[in-house]
Amino acid sequence: MRENGRSMVEMLGVLAIIGVLSVGAMSGYAKAMLKYKLNKQTEQLNSILVGFIQYRHEWKNVQGTVRLKNYFIKLGLVPENMDKDSSDYLYDAFNNKILLTTNGIKDDGTRLTMGISYAISSDSAAEICQNVYQTSKGFSEDLFRIAMTKTAGENSDYSESSSFYGNTYCHIGKCLSSASLSEIHEVCQFCDDAKTCNIWLSVPMGDRYGQ
Repeated sequence: MRENGRSMVEMLGVLAIIGVLSVGAMSGYAKAMLKYKLNKQTEQLNSILVGFIQYRHEWKNVQGTVRLKNYFIKLGLVPENMDKDSSDYLYDAFNNKILLTTNGIKDDGTRLTMGISYAISSDSAAEICQNVYQTSKGFSEDLFRIAMTKTAGENSDYSESSSFYGNTYCHIGKCLSSASLSEIHEVCQFCDDAKTCNIWLSVPMGDRYGQ
């Protein structure tokens, strides 16, 4: 009797096919997870910006800098799973830190802004940055401006990217509402060499900035 079996070449071919399929499946899963987290991040940022705009007049007479996390929690404006510890920070779907603050009032009584300091430290920094800018475009009517800040080393000076402005303030600089994909992509490369990187979004505390 003669027994038939698979040759070594056939076995190696099967293993190669399985390997290719596994790599493809893992890549597809990673892309799906990134898309899911970006969508979750959009929902989180939308909720926070709506809260800022809806309640901005509540803090317009507050003196000095105030951190707003606990106020937002009490008002029910913080989406589920963003409050992870007792610090002043919230955390997005990528576990990036978000700080909510008001800059208070100048000595002359001029009202300033309240804003979101969005620290980006994820491996998907470019995609996250672009998503923040694209989401913010939907609030162009109410935002003052959005810009990126960074430090590039242990003793590096702080630096800031060019700003995009809300519709009311487009006379100052570039309009956020008309920012193209290529312009957003370019500004998001500002932090490629950064040690620390933040996006700063600000909302006027009065009807207009400085009023």
